[in-house]
Amino acid sequence: MLGNWNGDLLRKFKEEMLLKIVQVLNNNVAVVNGHDGKPAIVMGNGLAFGKKKGDVVEKEKVVSTFMLRDKHTVDDLTTLLEDVPADFVAVSYSLIEQSQKKYNFAVESYLYVTLTLHLYSAYQRLEEGRYRANYSLPDLSDKYPEAYKIADDFLTGFRERLRVDFPLSERNSIALHVINAHGDRVSQAAPIDSLDDQLVNIINDILRKNGIVRNNDNLDDYGRLLTHVKYFARRLRKDRQEQEVQISASSLASIGNDFPEAEQIVNKIAGRIDYELGVKIPKLERLYLVIHIARLLDRKKQK
Repeated sequence: MLGNWNGDLLRKFKEEMLLKIVQVLNNNVAVVNGHDGKPAIVMGNGLAFGKKKGDVVEKEKVVSTFMLRDKHTVDDLTTLLEDVPADFVAVSYSLIEQSQKKYNFAVESYLYVTLTLHLYSAYQRLEEGRYRANYSLPDLSDKYPEAYKIADDFLTGFRERLRVDFPLSERNSIALHVINAHGDRVSQAAPIDSLDDQLVNIINDILRKNGIVRNNDNLDDYGRLLTHVKYFARRLRKDRQEQEVQISASSLASIGNDFPEAEQIVNKIAGRIDYELGVKIPKLERLYLVIHIARLLDRKKQK
């Protein structure tokens, strides 16, 4: 009797330790039921190949594991994996996880997407010989030393794990992404149900009036802009007050000098969003919009 009880207990223990698939995202990524009963994302070469819901993942193939933080995580990851290799996503995700624990520096979940997309875009430009360092971004290392330590860890992590040697100029860009995800002060006046659509419609309309339309040549850059807007809208839904990141007037002026046409377009976007939605666009957010739109303008000129 005791032997049967021990056998049943052991069998139950083994079943609980199995990683059963809840959803296959691609051949290398799946959502599973974790050991604690909570869903998790697992990554590894071919771990989900030929698998379906209910199948078991071979643990020896699991290279990276991430807990699901909210209901948007799977959709975010699915969107990322359409454009970014799984190993690149895994390194970026793990570095964000490690940084938050190491420096006790909490960030919003949208950083996983926006920073990963930014870094992969920079990597592609490096590989294609199109990379151009942006030295106009403000240096906020005195105010946010942890964010710059996180940026240093990212540069080291990608160099050691994927042999991707980002230029030192990326340190500032990474740090500003981290700072931006740490919080802004934003207005809550806009209706939240259709905020994404309202912001996107305004931006699309103004870009179209300035001769920028989505096409095969700028598909990736346009998509990254809209992804950024999507996560800005998500932050606007947060019912809390956060301090806006302070950027010096000289830094803003430098950005305007480097990308005057993009800055003019962003000014039009910010003015219309303020007028129609009652939303004040934070300075750091405006800076990122300038950079995104400058890339679209560059694509248009190349064509």
